[in-house]
Amino acid sequence: MAQFKIDGYAVRLWSSRPTTDLSPGTAVAGIYLYEGNTYRGYVYFFPDGTPLAPPVFHSASGRIFLHFNLSQFHATLEMLRTEKPIFLYYFSPTNAAVRSGKEPVGEEE
Repeated sequence: MAQFKIDGYAVRLWSSRPTTDLSPGTAVAGIYLYEGNTYRGYVYFFPDGTPLAPPVFHSASGRIFLHFNLSQFHATLEMLRTEKPIFLYYFSPTNAAVRSGKEPVGEEE
């Protein structure tokens, strides 16, 4: 199991990659996640309908790599922009995610 508190991110949008290419090896967008100055992993986005690879925890580097559909890009970016705290975690190939921490109900963000 690995879990990191994320407090920084960078976004990459490739201009040369079509959003209709359903290749599982060709991401069209990426969000790179940081804990302080330490790079903790990424979320890569693929056109909807692309078979997604399972999440990966690279134990030697301590990094987590997630693969989402492009339709999840906006929600993921919005969560990073507006929520706090944010965690990146990997428990298994079927249980890994970017998630927010507990927040009070009715916060009216």
